[in-house]
Amino acid sequence: MSVNQLLLTIRPEILSRVNTLDLNIPSSRCNDAVNSLLQRTVLLGGKRLRPLLTYLMGDLFSLPLNRIDLAARSIEQVHAASLSHDDVVDGATTRRGRPSINQLAGNQKAVLAGDYLLADLIIQLTEEGNLQLVTEMASIIQALALGEWLQLDIANDRTVDQEKIEQVARYKTASVMSWCCVAPAYLAGLEDSLISLCREFGECLGMAFQLMDDTIDFQHDSLKDINLDIDNGVLNMVIFHWLEANPDAKERFRQGEELVSLITPINLGEAVEAVKQQAGGYLERGQKLLHQIGALYVQQDQNKKHPQFANKMVPLFTIIDYLGGRES
Repeated sequence: MSVNQLLLTIRPEILSRVNTLDLNIPSSRCNDAVNSLLQRTVLLGGKRLRPLLTYLMGDLFSLPLNRIDLAARSIEQVHAASLSHDDVVDGATTRRGRPSINQLAGNQKAVLAGDYLLADLIIQLTEEGNLQLVTEMASIIQALALGEWLQLDIANDRTVDQEKIEQVARYKTASVMSWCCVAPAYLAGLEDSLISLCREFGECLGMAFQLMDDTIDFQHDSLKDINLDIDNGVLNMVIFHWLEANPDAKERFRQGEELVSLITPINLGEAVEAVKQQAGGYLERGQKLLHQIGALYVQQDQNKKHPQFANKMVPLFTIIDYLGGRES
């Protein structure tokens, strides 16, 4: 499914909100040079899938779109801050087809800019006065740091462990995507049972997103550095499946041989397909959860008109289809 097919299912008011979402740090709180660097790098471009999902979940629960703005902006900013840090840790040279933030400003300023962005979004959430949102976001920032830490540990000790690789994805991607579903649920004042379903739904989407992202990294039209994970010795899920299917190469890797000398993209086809199937499992679970969310929400609020509510669920099911077939 293409992005355009997905967009056709979404109300114009929501698309407009996503496209015009202001990610600038207010000038009263930010050095112009910091804001300019962020706007030219990690805040530039992107599909804005996370804000879109946040608006769609908020709309599902009948929140006015302006009530969702801060939650949508915050998650895109925390994602951007994580990219700033990741580019330093990974030694990246490009991001979305342009020079990465560390290439433009150096490692030190890239880290500081990411830190500043994280601090500012916490200030914004605090000013909103919703302690649940502040706590949720703080937990996500912790998870992002833990995910990067665990990923480095895996690379350094050459652990070939599927559970640990999945945990990295939970920390670094599923945690972020869960916000898109949990924050609107908090803002709508939903019961704990619904909030739990929303959290798991977001986590399933996040896991599927990351697994598909692992496959995209090995496509020659990727806008990121091609084979950066291989060059850095990072075990993503595609590399894990390839090593499991090639015991000799796995042992050579464990004994110290570099991934770059063992793997070339041309021999990863079966591993890529295995990871796509794994992502499909999370998306199937996501579909079931979305049905449960809809049924429980209508049950708990008899005033909702079910046909209208069902229409609002269509783009969410379409996002699931899109994630299963994304190629960029």
